[in-house]
Parts: sequence; structure tokens; C-alpha cells
Amino acid sequence: MLKIYYKNTLSYKLDSKYILDVLQYPKFGLNEMKFLKTIGIISDQGVGIGFSGPIATAFDSKNTAFVLNRGHEDQGSGNLFRVTVQTFEEKYLTEFATWYGDKPGDKKLNTPSDLEFDSNDHLYITDEINNAVFIYDVEGNFIGQWGKSGNNAGEFSGPSGIAIDSKDNLYVVDQYNHRIQKFTKDGKYITSWGENGKKEGQFNMPWGICVDNEDNIYVADWRNDRIQKFTKDGKYIASYGKTGAGKGELIRPSDVAVDANGMIYISDWGNERVVVMDKNGEYISSERGKSTLTTEWTNEFFESNVDERDSRSEANLIPDLPQHLQTPYHMSSQSEPLFWGITDLSIDQNSRLYVTELRRHRCQVYE
Repeated sequence: MLKIYYKNTLSYKLDSKYILDVLQYPKFGLNEMKFLKTIGIISDQGVGIGFSGPIATAFDSKNTAFVLNRGHEDQGSGNLFRVTVQTFEEKYLTEFATWYGDKPGDKKLNTPSDLEFDSNDHLYITDEINNAVFIYDVEGNFIGQWGKSGNNAGEFSGPSGIAIDSKDNLYVVDQYNHRIQKFTKDGKYITSWGENGKKEGQFNMPWGICVDNEDNIYVADWRNDRIQKFTKDGKYIASYGKTGAGKGELIRPSDVAVDANGMIYISDWGNERVVVMDKNGEYISSERGKSTLTTEWTNEFFESNVDERDSRSEANLIPDLPQHLQTPYHMSSQSEPLFWGITDLSIDQNSRLYVTELRRHRCQVYE
């Protein structure tokens, strides 16, 4: 069964039948994103190569990838919370921030959400349950934490996305308080904006956030099915997207990234795709995923798990589904090349877009 074997994949060729059968949703075609590779294999051990519920990716000054693992909700075990460190070439380096805390203030993660580096290679991680921001150095040593539960200035209710501007100011998505809070890198409160609602500058459970080269702020306004753009001081600029599955439409966007040319990439969670817009928010294209797992990690796994390799070689990884199951979710859950559960979009220093997939325990990389 596909569900048993989805954690490791053999490579396959994307032929015309795949394009017709699998990419018929959405029906307006492929985009210009060029697939480079897949990085990832499931790991339930809490150590070593692989991911377990990866939820976000960030890059240090050397362009090394740091992947935040959230584990599996059905496992109920915090030993899978960790940051996995590896290169684009899939050289595994280390992991840190392992295990989890039983209560706020015990200096351990408990449901981490996002991570980002400042200019000094200090890594900031938001934590939904602890309602705090944790700070580590690039070697994984714990530096400190700040934040507490509440709805006053500087307090959090389920902090999710985090972004850092050119001056090392931090922007934290305060999810259940429906606002964005701005801090110094030391955790000193500067300002905030937003409240629950559908109007310009209001939010409904926002999640992801990013900063462009001009220090403008983009927020994935999750339950309002849109991206909102602001100045660094919270002044509303524009809104992109509306509810739906058509061109330029979104269902529960989870994150947003902007490249050096101002191109906007949106993880359209409900439609299981990446939507690409120009700097003015005009729709350009979308991508449903082209993953293979011809990775170093997969090859290493198959060397010691020959039976699973042989079983997968006989598995149908792109099954034909009945009409009533041709929805984004069902197609993604049953067709292994497709995105499934995109939680994060991050662009490295070589302009490569990493698409982090929580449900498939991998990153697809594009340029």
C-alpha cells in the first residue's frame, strides 16, 4: 500500500500520462519553476539523517540549511522535536534542540513553529506552546529565550511565523491574537499591528511571514485566504489573493517568500500547491510538485533495506483515482511526486526555493 511505503521513494520519469492524470488540478497548467532535487527521508529516531514532520527551513551565513522538525501528532512524543542541519548536497552535519519541555520556562522546545537567522548567525525559533522565542547560536548552543502567554504588548498566544529585517528587528506572527509584533533581537517590544477581522490590516489566524529586500513585510493571512503586505512599521500596502482554487486564488495559505526580484511565492496549503505572483501580485503560475527521492539519504537507506527497495519498485506511486477523490488533498496524499502539506517556503543564498512538506517529511528544491 502507498501509505506504508511513502516514506522512501524510487525515482521515476515524469511522462505525459503523469501530467494529464495528476496535474489536471489545477487545470491551468505547469509553471516555470525548475525542479532541482528532493532532500528528505522520514526519521522517527530523533537523531541522525532524515526529518520528522519538518515545518520550516532557514539558512545561516554559509548557506547551510537548518530544518525545524515538529514530529508526528499521532506519536505524542516530543523526542522528535529538533533542528536538523545539512547541506544542499545532503551532507548531514548535526542536530540540536532535541527533546522537549514539560512546562514553559524549562529551556526546551514544545511545539516549535518557525525559525530564522539574524546577521550574527543567531537562530530564533518560535514555540506555540511555550509562547516564547528561543535563541541558539549557529553551533546549536542555547543562548536564551523571551516571551510569555497573554495578549498584552510583548505577550503571545500561539506564535508561529518569524522574520528578521536588515536591521535585525524581529517580526513574530502572534497567531491567536491575530496580530504581528515587532521586537529588537533582544526581545524588546517595538510595536504591533492587526486585530481579528477581514478588513485591510486585520487578520484571522495568520501563520507565515517574510521580509523583502526593502524591508516590506508579507503575511500569510491563513483564514482570510490572502497575503497582506505592509511597511516595516505596519502600514498597510496591498493584499493578494482571494478564496478559491483558480488562478491567483488561495485556500489557507501557510507561508510566503519573496525573491531578490520581488517575485512572490505562496504556499497554498488548501490547494496543495505553490502559487507564483509578480511583485504587483499578478498571477504568473502554480506548481503542484515534481518530487523524486533519488537522494543520498534514500540510497543509503536502501542499501540496508533491500526488501523495501524491491517492494517500492513494484508500487504504484501515481495511482489513478476515481473522480470523487480528485481533490488536491487526496491527489497529494496518493501521488508521491506532489506537494503534501506545505508549511514553509525559504530561499537560500543561491536563489533556490526550498518547499518544506510536513506530511512527506521532505524538502523539494526549485530554482
